[in-house]
Amino acid sequence: MLMLDAPPCARADGLASARAALVKALDMASLWQACATLINAALPCHSCSLLFDIDGYQPLQGRHHLATAGDDGARLVTSLEVAAPYLDANPRIRWYTFSQIASQDALAPERLKAQNPAPGWREFIHLAFWDGTRLEAVLSIRILTAHTELSDAELAFLAELYPLLDASLQRVRMLESDRLRHKAVEDLLYALPLAALLVDGNLVPSYMSREAKRICRRWSTDTERDGCLPRAIELPLRRWMEGAAGTAAAAGQRATFTVAHPQHPTQSLRVEISSAPGNSFRHAQHLLILAADGEGDDAAAARSLPLLTCLSPSERKVAGLVASGLRNDAIAERLCRSRKTIESQISSIFRKLNVSNRTQLARLLN
Repeated sequence: MLMLDAPPCARADGLASARAALVKALDMASLWQACATLINAALPCHSCSLLFDIDGYQPLQGRHHLATAGDDGARLVTSLEVAAPYLDANPRIRWYTFSQIASQDALAPERLKAQNPAPGWREFIHLAFWDGTRLEAVLSIRILTAHTELSDAELAFLAELYPLLDASLQRVRMLESDRLRHKAVEDLLYALPLAALLVDGNLVPSYMSREAKRICRRWSTDTERDGCLPRAIELPLRRWMEGAAGTAAAAGQRATFTVAHPQHPTQSLRVEISSAPGNSFRHAQHLLILAADGEGDDAAAARSLPLLTCLSPSERKVAGLVASGLRNDAIAERLCRSRKTIESQISSIFRKLNVSNRTQLARLLN
């Protein structure tokens, strides 16, 4: 029978590499690989599981390791129903074994047998990790049948493992949350109905909307890589920022300047730059809004994002030109389309934005 009281403080030896991997883990896959390696080396382990995203006592996700590869009768138990009454009676407990559960709950062996009639193991150890009063994760370690008790060194290993795994879980979940937020920002920015880019202090883009990519492709040469600022934009932007002596990097400030195309003097690009608050000039993140000459007012588009999201990229250009006062013939000539196409797009714009004439459209966007 296993009872986890205050374990000795002795440390298990020979596991430094796996401990270091656990401490350095940046995602759940590498964390679990390091954790399973540690457990398999330090304990008489039949199998183990890390159960997380727990709803009630039902884990929604898990990672599993089966040390005894040839045990065909082993089915991994991924439910916490066996331990549920014990956890209700012992909230926020960090360690417990099946023996401890069975000593308080006569029905526990029957619940375990119902889940797994031929487990290949008799005892499990659970390390429970809590977020306040909510059970966040459980490490389940099943001990080989031949082992009825753990040595002092094995108990000391469990005592050391708990804080290591607790800190690693918190770090990995925080990193995963940051990655999800970054992905959400990237997806949102990509779909914005204006040419928006987020660049670092070296003018390397981290996010780029669909419209920004289109403009950058038009301003790039054949030798330049997609996803980077074209040299025709980067070089004058860098010179302008150096000449501005850091003004553009001041949090909350915006500045606008115009870039001329080096090969096509008749083409120009308006660049609006603003910087994220809380960053030094060297490590600043800059938001760029690009507006190619003759493609409408992207600043107005930025103010009208909720309205313009229902329009296609082509319709947004036409809407911007209509709002700026151009007539159908001039819009058709500027965009190299037929007058009939422009008229059809304007009708579609009116319908989608629920306006009936050009004046209403101009008021809506401006």
